[in-house]
Amino acid sequence: MLRSKLSGLSLMLVTAIAAVALPGGQHSAVAASAAAPNTVRVDLSRSLGDFPFPPGRQLSAIPKSWRYGTATDAALDRIGLDQSRVWLKFTDAYDVTTRTPRYDRSYDYLTAHASRSRALLVNWQSNYDPLVTGGAFTEAELFTAQRDMMADYKRRFPSIEWLESENETPSIADYYPMYRFTYRVVNAVNAMGLPGPKIKIGGPTTDIFTVRRIGQFLDLYAADQDPHKRLDFISYHQYLIDTSGDPTKWTALKENPAIVSTERAQLNAMLSQRGLATLPALVSETGVFPKDRESSLGLSADLHIQAAALASLHYYYLNQSGVTPFHWTIDHPENDRKDLFEDTATGVARPYYNTVLMQSMLPRTRYAATSDALSPQGIGVYGLAAAEPGKVSVMTWNYQWTHQAAYQSKTVLTNFPSAFRTSNVLVTRYKIGSESDTGTLDPVEQFVIGPRADGGYTSQTLELQPNELRLLVLTPTTKPVGWRPS
Repeated sequence: MLRSKLSGLSLMLVTAIAAVALPGGQHSAVAASAAAPNTVRVDLSRSLGDFPFPPGRQLSAIPKSWRYGTATDAALDRIGLDQSRVWLKFTDAYDVTTRTPRYDRSYDYLTAHASRSRALLVNWQSNYDPLVTGGAFTEAELFTAQRDMMADYKRRFPSIEWLESENETPSIADYYPMYRFTYRVVNAVNAMGLPGPKIKIGGPTTDIFTVRRIGQFLDLYAADQDPHKRLDFISYHQYLIDTSGDPTKWTALKENPAIVSTERAQLNAMLSQRGLATLPALVSETGVFPKDRESSLGLSADLHIQAAALASLHYYYLNQSGVTPFHWTIDHPENDRKDLFEDTATGVARPYYNTVLMQSMLPRTRYAATSDALSPQGIGVYGLAAAEPGKVSVMTWNYQWTHQAAYQSKTVLTNFPSAFRTSNVLVTRYKIGSESDTGTLDPVEQFVIGPRADGGYTSQTLELQPNELRLLVLTPTTKPVGWRPS
């Protein structure tokens, strides 16, 4: 039975019929025959250069969360994180009544995330409001306390590279004094010459990509007369929610992940209009379920929607330069749809974790891939290809939001590197299937084929259910043709 009514999208989406589930995750022949055909084509002679950021390797962690089970720690380490976002709130590490530092309260938390990441992005919450605005501290007193705190953390954790000021402050007029205060603290700490790269500061850390509020922030920055003012990057969040702020329209953009593909161009225009140079952008939270929101389909379906939606959002960021999105998150306190794990004590993986891991398994260099079943808005089947001399990987997925179109999908690869033309080839398939809400990302099939003398390979045609993801990996091997694991 359809989980939701079909929309008037493309012909393939209109004609596709939901699969009828049978025991063991199988599907009926009637459902299989209803799935529309799809081909993902990969040209291994067309390198698109290195990815602008390492897919899957940026993660935004929950504040204070670090006590994970051994299996969870191992799972996080397996991703090979490049950057992690952590949180530091002044009043959590400083007793404002006795004016006593309590920096050690955050040491274990920061150690856990710094130990598995190349660099840290810190969300710094100054508590300028209400401490200064309410009169408990003078600005000079708070400056000294925060300079000493930030210096302590930078000294202990040299990998602190980025610092975004505050988090989702509604009013930019109220936000800018806090930002100005914090960039002065950063300047003072950078002047100390502490280990690691100098701290870069950015904002305005809005809850959505908003031309209006980011523009207001840039207006205030451009008008700031401080000769030492600093803005090293723009930061914001992306949950595919309507920019009007109308809570009843929170699903309006879920069928249009491609909308994020213009963010770099819009940022460049905003900066240029104010005489500012192009700056990097950090999308420090990404998702499709803001706060405690959920779809009409229930938790199980939403876990798969989250996985496919984040792959889709990050796909469009991979098509831009100077925009780096962070996955959100390890263990959300209010909405399990955002979680990488069923339980951080046991490390049992959700589909979202397996998607992040799948992304991290892609080689560094991207190659041209096209799909004939992807709408301009970003509903349908995606193809993302990457390769190195001894490995070719193709990630495919079917993002549907709450629609139910399935596809009979195959991947056609051409122009293999020379190593694949003279050696047998091991084919390994992975799947994040709709039939399970948990499980490890293990191969679902492995077999060996002969050398690809003609430079090409066509995969099996397999049904790709709504919000399912797959990864196809090919490597040269000495195993004989026809080999399969026993």
